Amino acid sequence: MRTNPVSYQHVKRLAAFVVLLFLSCSGLALFSLGQNSRPSLPDPIKFVKKRDLVMRASRAVLEEMGYRIELEDMQNGRLVSRPYEFITGALTSAEIDKVANKTDTITGSWLKARYTVEALFEMISPTETMVTVRTQMEALNRDSDGSEKWLPLQSLGSVEKRILGKISMKLLGTEPAFKDNKGFWDQKPTPPVPIKKRPAD
Repeated sequence: MRTNPVSYQHVKRLAAFVVLLFLSCSGLALFSLGQNSRPSLPDPIKFVKKRDLVMRASRAVLEEMGYRIELEDMQNGRLVSRPYEFITGALTSAEIDKVANKTDTITGSWLKARYTVEALFEMISPTETMVTVRTQMEALNRDSDGSEKWLPLQSLGSVEKRILGKISMKLLGTEPAFKDNKGFWDQKPTPPVPIKKRPAD
């Protein structure tokens, strides 16, 4: 008795699900630990795709997530975003604790925080690309004497994991294909089901 072979699309979707589940769980764990958590930056992910394709897809993901690209170096495989301000105001300190450690013990108040995203693309072979995502985080602190200074933060890795998860979904084809779904009137008509005649009595 023959068994149906597992389809290539099924394998791709399963692999994407595993990657996304791992990145999501890791991100949630870091999110709940708070200040002074141990950083856990994600390992690079290898995709069986050409580097230029991976870079284009990654740029699209970053732009969809609200990042503006400042540098695109296709030759050396590097994307860098402009500084992204993710929090400002009274909740700045609490929001920082969810994604980073404050590396300096400062007694002043935290006014705002931002980070830049850097994605690196290493060509392992003509059809294999390794993707690394890192961030440079910093926050604006106001001291008791009124002076203000941008201070570096130590990323916990949750932002990087979320970005890599989105890139994985894009490249492995697990994003919702709602744009390609045809409406009711665009669908081909379904042939009518023939009605079986009842035998005469």
